[in-house]
Amino acid sequence: MANGIIPIDDQPIAATFFGEGKWLTEFITPDALEVKTLYDKITKNRDTVEGRIDACHAWVASQVKYKQFISGTIEIEGKKSRQTDLWMNPSMVILTQVGNCANKSFLLASLLRNTLPPTQVHTVLGNLYNGKPGGHAWVEVRLNERDYVSETTRPDVPALVMASIADRYEPVHYFNDKEAYAIEGRTVMEPFQNYYSTWLVDYLDWCYIEGNKR
Repeated sequence: MANGIIPIDDQPIAATFFGEGKWLTEFITPDALEVKTLYDKITKNRDTVEGRIDACHAWVASQVKYKQFISGTIEIEGKKSRQTDLWMNPSMVILTQVGNCANKSFLLASLLRNTLPPTQVHTVLGNLYNGKPGGHAWVEVRLNERDYVSETTRPDVPALVMASIADRYEPVHYFNDKEAYAIEGRTVMEPFQNYYSTWLVDYLDWCYIEGNKR
């Protein structure tokens, strides 16, 4: 992890159907049936931790179609709910095989939690400085006392890139199914304000929250 991390309370997320409340850590689900079934299938012949990480990354990066924003509609007994930027749980990502950077990162972290303890794998919400900087999500893995970035949207890059050279990635929030942290003094840029996650209000410029972009 980066320096300057501070523990934060679990955070309420509203980017769901019917405004259903979920805690941030609930989006990492290593024990879900679909996650465990997929993990067992794709790591069956992988004997090393590195091999299992590579297999999980390859599946998420290549088999889950990347879209910047995921929208969804659900109807129950005539009542509809539409979410224009939907945070899906990993099981739903496996079944639909489509996801944005956050959804794909939730899935990869959930798969990797079947081979790594919570101290060694986190989904990260932060900023990517690639041309125009903006909010992004990825996975960070710690192996042999070194931190690595795992980019879920690109099947053509290595599963693990040393965080010390991945200087375009600026982490802000770390979390998994057991814990959540933040880098003190940092903020997540757009497009994450579009996720309608109430906890992000504390970390976004008020000009975005109030809808008055400068």
